[in-house]
Amino acid sequence: MSLAVILMEMTNDIQFLLPIMVTIMVSKWVGDLLTHSFYHALLEVKCIPFLDSEPFITHNKEPVSLELFKAGDAMSSPVVCVKKNEKASDLAAKLLECEHSGFPVVNEDNQLIGSITRRILAVVLEYHFDQDREGVNVTYDEYLQHDPSYRQKTILEKLVSDKGDKIIDLDVYINQSAVSVSSSFSLHRTYVLFRTMGLRHLIVTDETNTVVGMLSRKDLMGHALEDRLAPIISEVVGTSVL
Repeated sequence: MSLAVILMEMTNDIQFLLPIMVTIMVSKWVGDLLTHSFYHALLEVKCIPFLDSEPFITHNKEPVSLELFKAGDAMSSPVVCVKKNEKASDLAAKLLECEHSGFPVVNEDNQLIGSITRRILAVVLEYHFDQDREGVNVTYDEYLQHDPSYRQKTILEKLVSDKGDKIIDLDVYINQSAVSVSSSFSLHRTYVLFRTMGLRHLIVTDETNTVVGMLSRKDLMGHALEDRLAPIISEVVGTSVL
């Protein structure tokens, strides 16, 4: 409609309205038939994990329903977990060894109690590194105003090497409302959870509430799902037909 209005203003002739609208509609139909939209293509080029309204995977050129699969079939495992009370050196080592944006928090029995983001851990460790702030909790205002990125790696390396023996209590920083699903939960409904709740990652647990995997938006993109399900898709689809 906006393109039709622009062209009408350029031509300033009402007789061109119908041909312009027909041309635009046909062009749109042909473009949608042949390829994604320009904005969708840009999302793929920039590797932005955008999820379509409905999941779409194929097997032998036939669409396959994700209701046939479980969350455990597509999850990433093993998971890097954080304990509620952990040494500063261990936390720093985990941040150096991986680039995950979030971590499940577990108790001594490895049962899920919440989650925590990478940025919160980085800010807490940096304040812990500061002798004047040692033992003092980071306030929410300080967290919002602080950017730990510019010297994060240097501090983490020093904590790992010579200053990380003290235990950090993460209890006040844990997100105790973290969303999790069972490994037997429907993969299609897991996809819907990501779409409707705007999640970045989802924790997968077993029947004892022990963390067994993680799901991210990238894991649920079409090509990634097909790769993850490739080893079992023939067996599952064949069983469902029978």
